[in-house]
Amino acid sequence: MSFPNDFLWGVSTSAFQIEGDIQNDFTEWERLGLFKKSDKEILYNNGIEHWKNWKTDFEFINQIGANSYRFSIEWARIFPGPDKIDYSAILQYEKMIDFLLENNIEPMLTLHHFSNPIWLHEISPWDESSVIQSFCKFSRLIVDKFIDKINLWATFNEPVVWALAAYAAGKFPPAKAKLSQTMDVLYNMMQAHVCIYDYIKAKRPEAQVGIAKHFIVFKESNTFSLFDKGLVNRVNTYFNKIFLDAFKKNELSFHFPPLISYKKKIELNDKIDFWGINYYYRLHVKFRFSIKAPIYIYFKKQQTDMGWEIYPKGLKEIIRLVKPTGKDIYITENGIATQDDILRTKYIYDHVKVVKKELSKGAKIKGYFYWSLFDNYEWLEGKEKRFGLVFVDYQNGNLRKLKSSGKDYKRIIDVVTKM
Repeated sequence: MSFPNDFLWGVSTSAFQIEGDIQNDFTEWERLGLFKKSDKEILYNNGIEHWKNWKTDFEFINQIGANSYRFSIEWARIFPGPDKIDYSAILQYEKMIDFLLENNIEPMLTLHHFSNPIWLHEISPWDESSVIQSFCKFSRLIVDKFIDKINLWATFNEPVVWALAAYAAGKFPPAKAKLSQTMDVLYNMMQAHVCIYDYIKAKRPEAQVGIAKHFIVFKESNTFSLFDKGLVNRVNTYFNKIFLDAFKKNELSFHFPPLISYKKKIELNDKIDFWGINYYYRLHVKFRFSIKAPIYIYFKKQQTDMGWEIYPKGLKEIIRLVKPTGKDIYITENGIATQDDILRTKYIYDHVKVVKKELSKGAKIKGYFYWSLFDNYEWLEGKEKRFGLVFVDYQNGNLRKLKSSGKDYKRIIDVVTKM
């Protein structure tokens, strides 16, 4: 089976990682010196100044032959205060969306991609139900403005990753450190998703609403260890399955005593049209006889600048995990941090081959989006790690240059669509 004519070949970005000229919870943390607890230099420094250069930046989408662009709108830019709206920012986003449509580039809009307004954590943090109204207030404003222009909506990007980083590991604002608290956060995110799903569907029933969910392949460190196998089951359930299960069962539950014991009804009623798969790597899991740290999760092979393992076969496993939901599937993120462009091209091609094979086996895969269009601010890694198809010269005014892998992505699209 070849790729269908309406298959989306895209690239992904997130607003905060590239835009610049913004104040949110991440820039506030940097200002307060809270990231200095890390041994890495994490400086935002206006991202890559995309907010000023978006029109010329979008020309790269055409150059690489993509027909779709996944991006996000920065909540903190639209609502600098809980009741203060920056309409000029909405106007600029409208110009950006119109430019994409005029150039036959299908936009996929993400409403929440990790960053939050500074005021949110004090007034309505994600572990409290009041956040649902705050997020829906922002999202409804965006939907009202762009419902006639946007067909593909992702309410959240990697909710489990964000919940873990912000409420368990204490790496993201607001830096909580209680694993069980992540379940309240995820519950509220699911409620917020339903709120926006219903709102979008009431205004445009044919619009598609989903979630971009990070999936990881977990493998036991020792195939003969029952402890390792048991841990893989629990870790895999928490990270990969609880969202999928909740939409089918109308219940968010996970039990891993003494760390988490959670069970709560939630009226989701399968209100999701597609699952976005963000897939990058495989991790190994090992049980250790330690009260403080019984779970050891690591990369057995470190093959990228992030220290990640390259494992294209894992994408097949994840697609087959999601396929039984019956929903459409988009590979909303798949990418590699490397300065070796030959390796990047191989990475893309190897994963695209998996997509093609799974299409032939009946998976409803509607698109593939490479992460990322540009080198950018990579959260806790700062700007050291380069995922982009477009090189950004941080030392020379953020000048852009299309990498050879960007040209190769176009060739890959041309080749595989003709196979």
